Amino acid sequence: MGRCEFYHPFTPYGIQLELMRQIYGLLESEKKMGIFESPTGTGKTLSLICSTFTWLREHKAAYLQGTAGAHDSDEQDSEDEPDWVKENYEKSVLADVTSSMRAYEQRLDTVDTDLLVKGAAKRQRVEVAVERHDDGAEFLPDAYHSDVEERPSHAGGREQLRKQLDADIKRLLRKLDEPDAAAKSQSATNPLKVYFASRTHTQLGQFAAQLRLPQFPPSLAGLEQERVKFLPLGSRKQLCIHKKVSKVKSDGINEACMDSVSKNECSFFSAAREPEVIRQFQDYTFSTIHDIEDLVGIGNNLHSCPYYASRELIESAEVITLPYQHLLLENARKTMGIDVRDSIVVIDEAHNLIDTINSIHSASISLTELRQCKLALQAYLAKFKTRLNSGNRVNLLKLIKMVDVLSQFIETQYKNGKRINDPNDIFMGTSMDVVNIYKLETYMKTSKVAYKIDKYIQATANSDLQDRGSRDIRQPILFKVASFLKTLANPSEEGQFFFENGHVLKYMLLEPSEVLKSIVTEAKCVILAGGTMEPMNDFFTQLVPYLAPTAVATYSCGHVIPDNNLNTFIVSDNFEFTFANREDLALIERLFHFIYQLASRVPFGMVVFFSSYKYIDLVVKTWKGRGLLSKLDAIKRIFHESSNGDDVLKGYTETIQSEKKGAILLAVVGGRLSEGINFENELARAVVLVGLPFPNMFSGEMIVKQQHIKEKVTRNGGTQEDVNNAVREFYENICMKAVNQSVGRAIRHAADFANVYLVDKRYSTPRIQKKLSEWVRKRIQPASDIPKILSATESFFSKKGL
Repeated sequence: MGRCEFYHPFTPYGIQLELMRQIYGLLESEKKMGIFESPTGTGKTLSLICSTFTWLREHKAAYLQGTAGAHDSDEQDSEDEPDWVKENYEKSVLADVTSSMRAYEQRLDTVDTDLLVKGAAKRQRVEVAVERHDDGAEFLPDAYHSDVEERPSHAGGREQLRKQLDADIKRLLRKLDEPDAAAKSQSATNPLKVYFASRTHTQLGQFAAQLRLPQFPPSLAGLEQERVKFLPLGSRKQLCIHKKVSKVKSDGINEACMDSVSKNECSFFSAAREPEVIRQFQDYTFSTIHDIEDLVGIGNNLHSCPYYASRELIESAEVITLPYQHLLLENARKTMGIDVRDSIVVIDEAHNLIDTINSIHSASISLTELRQCKLALQAYLAKFKTRLNSGNRVNLLKLIKMVDVLSQFIETQYKNGKRINDPNDIFMGTSMDVVNIYKLETYMKTSKVAYKIDKYIQATANSDLQDRGSRDIRQPILFKVASFLKTLANPSEEGQFFFENGHVLKYMLLEPSEVLKSIVTEAKCVILAGGTMEPMNDFFTQLVPYLAPTAVATYSCGHVIPDNNLNTFIVSDNFEFTFANREDLALIERLFHFIYQLASRVPFGMVVFFSSYKYIDLVVKTWKGRGLLSKLDAIKRIFHESSNGDDVLKGYTETIQSEKKGAILLAVVGGRLSEGINFENELARAVVLVGLPFPNMFSGEMIVKQQHIKEKVTRNGGTQEDVNNAVREFYENICMKAVNQSVGRAIRHAADFANVYLVDKRYSTPRIQKKLSEWVRKRIQPASDIPKILSATESFFSKKGL
């Protein structure tokens, strides 16, 4: 029954079936949001696909029929018409739609998918004829004329504009000349959509692979088949096939693309605007389920830009995958033509959604970066000042002046955590103001000068810049300046300027709810899904405070593993790694003795998580200085994660695979190894959490956030006790999300097994335990001392035959 219920390609586990029912029930209701926790290894992605797409296909016919009725009532006064007339009209419209959809499916049957890989590899970039410029011309921006300058009569500019208009008019005429253009468009239009957003392109690629597995019935009874119309949206960096532009660094590729398009140097862009090419691109894309790499192959074969062509397919798609930025940035949605009205929006890996929203709407610039930027601007201006028009020269000089003003402000006003409530304070006593900043931001955006200067810096080995302190002149510093200028010119009321460690001036969004509000309001429903969503309270208070609790559904899924495949032990004996005593040498030595005894009882791999790189270094140094590290290394080889990015995972993995005694990996909560890397099977038969990884409350960011919480609670009439509780809740939630994410690395599939050791007596607190993931919390063992925990560990692995 379960398999037929949601067309799951396999016989689903009971918890998978219940998760699909919960999601389907949410879509059937009037609720605006669902928050679902499904641990890694429980088939979360497939459950999301099967439940949402089953609902979509079941309701598509009714939606089409309802739309037809709505159009009918809009176009004529039908109040007096009998019901049988309206019913027959709607049936006739539905019959026309069915016929059109059937014809489109038949057309897709004729698509030769072999052409997608003939003659070119997926990632091959097409050679293009590039016009050769005179020396240095490629580094020059177009002539720029500010709002106060008189624009000269420019025959070349008028001629370029005339050619562009001629091309646009011809394209529109060709579109109108197509007799069946409207029918073709209608045949593939899908009024209901599922948008699936995730953090990385790897995760989006995994979604495409999972989407190939189920077989869904057609949405209309008269159809023999109906393919899933799937569209993966990506960035220019992923999709560009212009050989020159595709080589540009990520920060500059957007401007490089627009520069090439504005100069009519990209034939692929022109092709992507032709109706016949778009039709072919759509047919290839929808003929089967393609990933983002396949779109590059389609673009290569059609000699058409996959980035721009894919945007033309949004209206026709049923399921669309896209990276976080495309969904969460309002300007990106408008640019891409993404309309979430009445759609199902699924945000995967949503445990870090709040941080992601805050991050992509924040900007920072350091004193060091400003100095590097000034050197680059001066070098560029010295080289090209005689070849720049007055508009460019004036604005580049203003840009240098602005950099000086920002540098002086940081030098004289810096104090970690200090807030700047009015951006105009930055320019006090100078000739600059926010209006000047807005004009400079417009100049940088219009002229693409950041791309031109970065291109020049990359192309030259300027030893003078290096000698004067620029550690890496190839870094696109000007793009950071442009991003900061944009924020400075248009600060949100929900954000705050402040100083961060290291002489950094930062703008940070403090109220992420406003960013998500338009999506929640317009969409039919927003689904937040992740493997570790506890504690969920933050989603209510920070993301959707405007929604009533009854408008949000929550569900925490159990794990597919048997209960006896995981134990959670709280190791509280004399362990409390608070900020005040965590550097106590006796405490660090007691930790060694516990790890040492545990290592002899745990087979294969152990992962031990610490709160910071600094603390790992202290622990390793202490153990080494007392001759303890070598004793532990004799039982299991020790590897430890470092802040310099050295890859220790490869050595750790190879040791476990080749040496019977196994290995220990010392890692950082919130570091690269605590998220996104799977420690399945022998790689982690034990996960140890040392202490509670609270964030550094003395960082500028935490100081500002704490002040914001205090002011917000007080503004809403809260007492001092309310303030203290809110601040404590804020810190604890950050801490426990990190704990849950780290613990979740251990169990990756139904047959996996491991033990979790929470080493700190504060884990015994009911308030803290409540914030653990449900599947971890339910397996907490009765309180006991270390000897009993070690004995239980031996028994656990003995029963597993190890």
